[in-house]
Amino acid sequence: MHSFLAISCVFICFTTTIAFVKHDTKLWSHTFKLGEKSYFIETEKMNFDDANNFCKGHNMQLVAIANATENTKMYNELNEMGDFKDKSALWTSGTKLAKSDDWVWLTSMEIITFFDWGTGEPNNAGGNEYCLALHPNFYSSGHWNDVACSELLYPLCETV
Repeated sequence: MHSFLAISCVFICFTTTIAFVKHDTKLWSHTFKLGEKSYFIETEKMNFDDANNFCKGHNMQLVAIANATENTKMYNELNEMGDFKDKSALWTSGTKLAKSDDWVWLTSMEIITFFDWGTGEPNNAGGNEYCLALHPNFYSSGHWNDVACSELLYPLCETV
């Protein structure tokens, strides 16, 4: 009886590990590294809150871009990724404070001082665009867009 239980335990533990590794391999198939940080793009679209929770659930956070150098490196890397080169948009942690013109990185609550707005952005189209998205290859200049937080976009997570 003990050998049956031991064999059952080994089988269950092994299959559970295989299932986790398969999931983990899929999860980390769209990653890249810039300096000390690692980045991950989820292939399922979701709204801003779900994207924020998704990143947190994987011990990461939605991306916050500190300066022009990081922004340029980010876009160079995204443009080299064939799978994501033409995607509509990627979530960042940028959000607009209520009743203010200030944009902050939700992950740190720091006011954003560097911007790379696309042509004509931010425009608050529809009066409800309070979240910041990256748009690879969309605008003639700039790459950022203010969008409704309810939009379904791809999360761009970074290590904490």
